[in-house]
Amino acid sequence: MIKNIFVISDIELGQGDLFDDFRDEHILVDFINKITGIKGKNILILNGDTFDFLKMQYQGAFTHHVTEEISLSKIDKIIETYPRIFQALSRFLKKSPNRVHFNIGNHDHDLHWPAVQKKIRDTLGEPSKISFDISYQTRDIHVEHGNQVDYLYKQDPKKPFLTHRGKTLLNLPFGYVAVSRYFIELKRLFPFEEKIYPRHQAFENFPEFRRQKQKIAFIFGIRGLFLNFLFSLGDPVASVPYFNLFKHVFQHGLELYDEKKFLQKRFRNLVKLYPDKKVYLMGHLHLIHHEISPHKDRIFIVTDTWREEYNLSVGKEKVLKPKTYAKITYDNDKLQKVDLLTFDQ
Repeated sequence: MIKNIFVISDIELGQGDLFDDFRDEHILVDFINKITGIKGKNILILNGDTFDFLKMQYQGAFTHHVTEEISLSKIDKIIETYPRIFQALSRFLKKSPNRVHFNIGNHDHDLHWPAVQKKIRDTLGEPSKISFDISYQTRDIHVEHGNQVDYLYKQDPKKPFLTHRGKTLLNLPFGYVAVSRYFIELKRLFPFEEKIYPRHQAFENFPEFRRQKQKIAFIFGIRGLFLNFLFSLGDPVASVPYFNLFKHVFQHGLELYDEKKFLQKRFRNLVKLYPDKKVYLMGHLHLIHHEISPHKDRIFIVTDTWREEYNLSVGKEKVLKPKTYAKITYDNDKLQKVDLLTFDQ
């Protein structure tokens, strides 16, 4: 039997406001409809950051103290904003024996909550054909969002929750807290510039964007790092991984935004963690990458984002990024083909 595994990442569905970067609902619906019609067993892996809980406000404010109630409120708004996508996923699942798997990324830690998972299952139907985890694996492949090999956004899968002042909260990584408390202001002030990748290119071409980033980074450095013990006294969610920060500075200096510099190291870390795999696939980096390693013929793939995002060409002309996906084909449980493709309507 033919089995196709389709992988897309970084859709970042929000609630349709300034902080929501997803614009192409019709394209995503067309993609889901297209793979629904393909013969065989089809598995769709939504490889992290499917939902942009991180950049969604709750009662008019951003918070890093996220309860199950807050996450449920946000998923309700996402479903209300993008009903056609959930309807398309529901149709995909109704075709036997299709399945949908959600990998949890750094924008959608909220998927750890059992009630949020139930809400998605109830909305899509076919609950037994929907799964959630931080990765997806077969004998040959390892698929994860990519934040688990990013010290800023690595989560503890064995401890997704913690208790603070009598409330159960998401145990969020350092990067999530830094964005929600400080750097989210860049999105409010520069909604277009924030959509340009690679990020260092945006800083080079838009001086005011760079200056504002430096200003916020300075405030974050003082309050969020050096004086964190004063401004976040007794707050376990806002703890700082100082050892990992110093290690990164020692190896890479203060560079945080040029993801291509970190790409090979992250794949090496995946190989160390999962040495028996042939294919390693992630998103997270907002770039396209396809590499076949001469060592054991390993294949490394990075799928790009499906949110509205641009590259800058000569003359600062913005060029909308294509929508990419990976397709992995099995025939009678034997790996046949691995492709990184662009979706053309």
